[in-house]
Amino acid sequence: MLPKFRKIQNMTQNEYNLKGIVFDKDGTLFDYAHVWAEVLSEAITTAFAEMGKDKRKHQRAQQAMLRLMGIDDEGNTLAKGLVFTHKKRVIIKRYLLYCLRYRIKPIKAFRVYLQNIKNSEALVGERLKDLDFSMQQRLFEKLKENGYRIAIITSDTESSSKTFLSQMGLDHMVDFLSTRDSKYHKKPHPQAFEAFCSRFSLDSEEVAMVGDTETDMCMAKKAKAGYTIAVLSGSNDKRVLKRYADVIYSDISSLSEDTRLFPVG
Repeated sequence: MLPKFRKIQNMTQNEYNLKGIVFDKDGTLFDYAHVWAEVLSEAITTAFAEMGKDKRKHQRAQQAMLRLMGIDDEGNTLAKGLVFTHKKRVIIKRYLLYCLRYRIKPIKAFRVYLQNIKNSEALVGERLKDLDFSMQQRLFEKLKENGYRIAIITSDTESSSKTFLSQMGLDHMVDFLSTRDSKYHKKPHPQAFEAFCSRFSLDSEEVAMVGDTETDMCMAKKAKAGYTIAVLSGSNDKRVLKRYADVIYSDISSLSEDTRLFPVG
């Protein structure tokens, strides 16, 4: 467990009174690179092949695309990866610069890449079968035993999100799911968070937020979440996350011992 960075020091346990918890999915419920590195790499390789780009001649361009997305050559996450930001200007600028450098048609490449990500659901499912999610199951069971309502707010698609939650054995414990396909505004807009609160008659101060990116932290701040937890299993950007979070953990395994979520006595 990593050292904690706490901003709030003078609150008593009774003032926490947390009743709900919102999780991001990718990079929060599990290590982002362990699941997505292989999937992203496969999608990029297939996209280049479909664009008629020879693998040997364009290997550097493929590796650069993977780093641009947020995975380095060793399969680790890169904090500045485009998958970890919500800033459209940053995404567009860096993507266009990449396309200019490697002489790639931006619109065609983007469409082909997205289609291959969409088609990768079977690969994701196979990857998930090899992973142990017993820790996540125990955490969610403990949350439910303590009366928590649980929400997942993710930028992934509904189909992919349901595949993940089912394979992880968590789907039956999730009370609210908001995805890219939902009617709510995308993160960091707080609309989905507010909808969760409204559905279960919760004040925002009664809800904790758990995420791995600045986007998650910004949503928590805009929604006025009662407790904000950052984990380093996704973007791994401690420098940015500690600006927003009440506490930072290496991953969600530490939540079971968090005395603000589970007060002692």
